[in-house]
This record gives sequence, structure tokens and C-alpha cells, in this order.
Amino acid sequence: MLRVFVTEGNAYALLTEAARQVWGLETLPEIARLPDGKPFFPGYPDLHFNLSHSGALALCALADRPVGADIEVIRPRSAGLPAYVFRGAEYDRFLALGGDWGAFYTLWTEKESILKYTGEGLKALGRAALPAGCVLTNLSGEGWRGAVCGHERTAIFQEDLR
Repeated sequence: MLRVFVTEGNAYALLTEAARQVWGLETLPEIARLPDGKPFFPGYPDLHFNLSHSGALALCALADRPVGADIEVIRPRSAGLPAYVFRGAEYDRFLALGGDWGAFYTLWTEKESILKYTGEGLKALGRAALPAGCVLTNLSGEGWRGAVCGHERTAIFQEDLR
């Protein structure tokens, strides 16, 4: 089961509370990182999670299979960034979504959630492709965009867990 939580606050505090509610873990297990930075619980190989934060927002995705997640506060960047980051069909999709910063962050969070799912990190930005069997779920709120890459589409739980 894939569960997603979005709130204001610290991503690790959100993970702690989400893991307690969803998995019944009273304390957060030891967290280790793969070579490219993806976090995991070495003592609980069947519990998968991913975190993201931007500005005051935190996102936590919990699953029983690999998952990647990203959240970004919408803010203007360099005008040339979309053309630098998106190529070909991606850039066409950016334009079709309106060509604004909301469209940019919709696509950016999709790419980053895929890279966090695979564990490759941003070094593979130009090669981000949706892995077989994975589903992208887009998230949005006032002034932010997010995405989750996992094995199922999910309902979004926007709760203040504190």
C-alpha cells in the first residue's frame, strides 16, 4: 500500500509520525543511504519510503515496494532553465501545460521522483524514464507541485500529523 503525506514541517519528523501511524513503529529505525543517496531502513527491507522538502513543506511516501517522491515550492527561476532541463517531447509537454513555472515544477517533480525511485539521483537527469510497472501520481496545492513514482496510484493524505 502506498501512502503519501504532505505537511508543513520537517521531513524526518513527518516520516517518524507517518511510520508510527502506518506501520506501527514506535521509534524510527536506523536509516542508511544507497551510494547515490536514497534512504532506506537496513533492518526493515520490506518497508520503503522516500522524503522531500521544499521551503516549509515536507512530503513523505511510504510503501511496501520502492517509491520516489518530490515536492517543490513554485518559484521563478532563470528564464532559460526549462529549455535547458527539458528536451524534445518533454519541452513540448512543458509548453502544452502552459509553459509557466507551475508547468515546470509539475514536470520537474515527475523527473525527480523517478530518479529518487531508481536511486540514481540527479546525475541521471537526462535519462529519467518511467520504470516498467511504475505509476506517476501528480500532486499540487497552493504554490507547490509534487509527484510520487510508485507501483500504484495513491490517494493523497494532506494531514498535519503533529
